[in-house]
Amino acid sequence: MEPEVTTKNFEVRFSDCDHHSRLKLSNLFLFMEETAIADAEQNGFGIWKMMKAGYTTVITRMKIRLLHHPVWGEKLSISTWAKEIIKDKVCLKDYSILDAQGHSIAQATSSWLLVNMKTGKAENPANSPYPIPLIPGKNALPEMMDILDPQVEPKVIAQETAKYSDLDMNKHVNHCRYVEWVMDSLDPDELRTRRIRSIQINYITQIPLGGKVNIVRFKNTNHHAYFFGMNADDMAQCHFQARIGFAD
Repeated sequence: MEPEVTTKNFEVRFSDCDHHSRLKLSNLFLFMEETAIADAEQNGFGIWKMMKAGYTTVITRMKIRLLHHPVWGEKLSISTWAKEIIKDKVCLKDYSILDAQGHSIAQATSSWLLVNMKTGKAENPANSPYPIPLIPGKNALPEMMDILDPQVEPKVIAQETAKYSDLDMNKHVNHCRYVEWVMDSLDPDELRTRRIRSIQINYITQIPLGGKVNIVRFKNTNHHAYFFGMNADDMAQCHFQARIGFAD
């Protein structure tokens, strides 16, 4: 099968917006999730086919660079494609986001694992029971996503508990929900006065129903805010890492 770039169209609805009339970043992640699911279906490795074969795909990292923050009523088109398998372990998938005039307003890259549902272990994506078509060299955001190092002056600022509405079909907290937890941890004045230009989230360990997560914020650098989600019962266990980049 020849690989195809999958594109889905979205309109920013009232329910997608924050109180500044801007598209919530968590809802942008949801749009991208729906586009990724459509891409898997279109290219022959859809969710149900993979699950029947005993496999699933799990996102491990995501980075978005925002050139423009969409607002209520804007129309977007989101395109995605798998581009590379690295170290026989991780499949890289990129995203291009355009406005109604065809102007680029955001680019993103992400990494995914192929997980054997019987063993719970990751396997080489190249050995998927349904091959994942690749478009080598087509980059929307040609950056690698590294593990984020702990910063200085850590402080627990909130605690989240994984509830029914947080979970997806994989029976753990959906990756878009982490974005909400991070955004809720920003100071209201930051959200009002500083433009977010990027967000990276590394998904380290899954959070099951009832799991308690301490949100740890570190001292800001000049242009970034760092958050780690730590297991509330074992602060040595990290569930996720996040870095918010500000434009000014």
